Amino acid sequence: MGWRVSTLSDKSTTSDLFDGPTPRHSLLSGRYKQSFAYLTLRTRLPGIMQQIIMRLVSDVPDLVNKYGEDVRKDVKQIVDAIERLKMQLNRDRQFLLFHGAEPDKVEWNAFISEMPRPKKSFFRACWLHAECYLYRRIFSFFENSRHLHNYDCFDHLKKEDLMLSEVAMGALARATRGLPKSFDVFSKLLRINLWGNHFELQIGAFDFAEEDSKDDINVLVKVADIDRILLVNDTTLIWNCLVKASKTGGNCIVDFICDNGGFEFFTDMLLLEYMVDNNLATQVRLHVKAIPWYISDVTRADIDWTIAFLTGHQDECLSAVGKKWANLMKFEKIVIAPTSHFWTGPQPYFVMVESDIELYRLLTTSKLAIFKGDLNYRKLLGDYIWDSAEEFITCLRGFRPTNMCALRTVKCEVVCGLPEGMADSLLKNDQNWMISGNYGVIQYTDSLKCSCALPGQESGEKDKRMPGMVVPQSQRSTLVANHQ
Repeated sequence: MGWRVSTLSDKSTTSDLFDGPTPRHSLLSGRYKQSFAYLTLRTRLPGIMQQIIMRLVSDVPDLVNKYGEDVRKDVKQIVDAIERLKMQLNRDRQFLLFHGAEPDKVEWNAFISEMPRPKKSFFRACWLHAECYLYRRIFSFFENSRHLHNYDCFDHLKKEDLMLSEVAMGALARATRGLPKSFDVFSKLLRINLWGNHFELQIGAFDFAEEDSKDDINVLVKVADIDRILLVNDTTLIWNCLVKASKTGGNCIVDFICDNGGFEFFTDMLLLEYMVDNNLATQVRLHVKAIPWYISDVTRADIDWTIAFLTGHQDECLSAVGKKWANLMKFEKIVIAPTSHFWTGPQPYFVMVESDIELYRLLTTSKLAIFKGDLNYRKLLGDYIWDSAEEFITCLRGFRPTNMCALRTVKCEVVCGLPEGMADSLLKNDQNWMISGNYGVIQYTDSLKCSCALPGQESGEKDKRMPGMVVPQSQRSTLVANHQ
């Protein structure tokens, strides 16, 4: 899912960018012209902002019908603000503080204020900070308007993605009814969920033979070829974690930190439905974005729309699936977790214990937290280029609220936990393997495996979460911003 983007941009006034890739053991940054971060900041994000303007302008007639002629003032002010932001990005300007009605204004302003001045502009900052700031700033234009404070400039893309995936949804819905509790089935659903939109494209284009049943999950798995490019597969450890937890009795809560809406969320729910139906989880908590985010990230409104769309679908199986999911939510087998703006902040997850202790405590009450997608993976690893063979647990830098799993297709240079030498071998055969989205990992770590960097570490003690650094307690929240 994504925008058709322009490749044209105003010439930057920056003079200290480097004509090379991002060095190992540093943060991803647009400073390096051969990095995917630079490409995104230079071409993709300006294109996305232009598409937002075009969408908003095209919606003016409907908005006037809904809010009256006065809404045109909002539209003009927002378009002007986005144009200014685009100029600020192109010219590598400094990040500005928030001064409106943003509920997370204090946290954002503290973060921006504590960033070192040379690293608080779009191309000089950590890529994660620059992208998060841009998406947060865009929505601030809407939420500070008179009429459009709930306007989602991306919702049509998420809806279209689901509506255009009906063939794959129908096949998956029929193939996943009444599946038995087994490792084999769980493994298939986990991998289908990982590949998401890859799966949709392959199912939609596949010419099924007469003897092939679209209602057979094994046929669908064969079509998707879901083992071909899986670099790390810890599915056995995840299964053992859930089975062990379910045997102990009592609550077995699973936290699912969502990624995209549309068809990908449909596959998320198929996996989670299976876990609840087979007592691998007594309850699943969905963590969604508080605001429109990164084009396709799922919000509470997206979930409500998805279930309503399925429930009213003319395909009886899809309608039955929608009604079942509505009941699972009604009886709180699957719930939406309390809204947290931490998920739309710029911080890596290892600072959650200092930045949002309530969210951290909530995660500690679950038996497993599943982090879905590339952005969640970048935040788990801090947008830092580790050695590709570094252990997953090391790269989390002490973020261990519970047992954890990452389901991620590789879309940028941040990756860890690969077998020694695998990255070099991949590079020889595919120069773009780290940004293609064609490779995936299913990684797991047990919460009891180590006790590094526990909360309450003495001030000034060497922090094991970023090698070689001494981090005073007061500076933990800006650790990534300061490290280069």
